[in-house]
Amino acid sequence: MAQRDFLLWLLMIPGLSIKGRYRIWIYLKENKLSKLSWQQILTISKMRQSQRNEATYWFKEMNWQVEWHKLQDQTYIAICDAAYPITLSECIDAPICLFYKGDLSLLVQPLVAIVGSRQATAYGISVLKSWIPGLTAAGLTTVSGLAAGIDELTHRETLKANGQTIAIIGTGFDYAYPKHCEDLQNTISQLGLLLSEYLPWQGPKRHHFPERNRIISGLCQVCLVIEAKKRSGSLITAMLALEQNRTVMALPGRIDGQYSVGTNELILAGATPVLSVDQIVLEFANFY
Repeated sequence: MAQRDFLLWLLMIPGLSIKGRYRIWIYLKENKLSKLSWQQILTISKMRQSQRNEATYWFKEMNWQVEWHKLQDQTYIAICDAAYPITLSECIDAPICLFYKGDLSLLVQPLVAIVGSRQATAYGISVLKSWIPGLTAAGLTTVSGLAAGIDELTHRETLKANGQTIAIIGTGFDYAYPKHCEDLQNTISQLGLLLSEYLPWQGPKRHHFPERNRIISGLCQVCLVIEAKKRSGSLITAMLALEQNRTVMALPGRIDGQYSVGTNELILAGATPVLSVDQIVLEFANFY
């Protein structure tokens, strides 16, 4: 089994976490190996005993070959592939494989992550709609998570402006979440790029969405937060971006607005306040 196929196969093992898969990848890379024995997988991934029992039962007793055959028909990039984004590969706990639909060449374009509240205000919507045309005109590709609110608006407005957009979803490709974004998801898979680290048949789980945030921030040079509550997924993405040494920019808002508390606090913590789209475009002069 080739290394990239082995990495894909690892996604099927129940109980094997994102961190465990990443540990295995680092071991393979450091030791110049293409695959590991079953016992090495259990040991290097640091699976708990209950997880080992579940995984071993799956490996020895379950007919996983049927799903493995189906999985091999999917288009994917592995972390060992030349096409895998360097910026993401350098992040801790990077996904070892990403399924994709669409234009993979977008991954080498200047990428700006745009995230924000699911309950976007008229203020946030207005600013984002006015900025997207300037971002696309400058050749920037937008990246977001296809969630309701600011994420969804980012993708829709980018396509409306004839720009390029990348969506990282928290489900497998057999699902659309939220459901009303199914048509948008299909459009992005044809006109942009759709990415997921989840098996095609995996539905939405609560923990999937904070997990996919590290991919949104890890792909991009700049992370722009439009609106965010004090505790929100958008702030998780921003914190991950800071840990990944990305530029974090935030839209200032009213000090008494609940959807601006997060962005205002980000600015206090050192994020760059954004007052015009030109600021975002000029930031990319540092990279290109």
